[in-house]
Amino acid sequence: MLSDDALIFLQHSIKTVWTLEILLILRRDPGQAWNSDELIRESRSSTLILQEVLANLEQAGLIDTAGDHRIRYRSATPALERLVAEIAVAQARRPAAVMKALLSVSSDKVQNFASAFRVGKRT
Repeated sequence: MLSDDALIFLQHSIKTVWTLEILLILRRDPGQAWNSDELIRESRSSTLILQEVLANLEQAGLIDTAGDHRIRYRSATPALERLVAEIAVAQARRPAAVMKALLSVSSDKVQNFASAFRVGKRT
């Protein structure tokens, strides 16, 4: 479904379903400049979610705000664009598999956290 590089990027840079959804909305038309209200409406999210997502996408090198308070998709490198393109294709073809891959990191973290509090004999 996804190459190892795309899977690692998805799990460690995209991190959340909201981030993936908003990234794909932005990538749909890279020339379109969105304001926050438009993205909230299009993604059916909230101001808080959008703020977190945009911070994540900016850190990942996937958006440009150009100082005009409008958000555009722009990958910082061709390598990032290839990873995002691969994820977008996989999401279009097998959305459940992409969601499972994305959420598996979260469940691993929860399981590791729960394991730290296990009572009893450890072997």
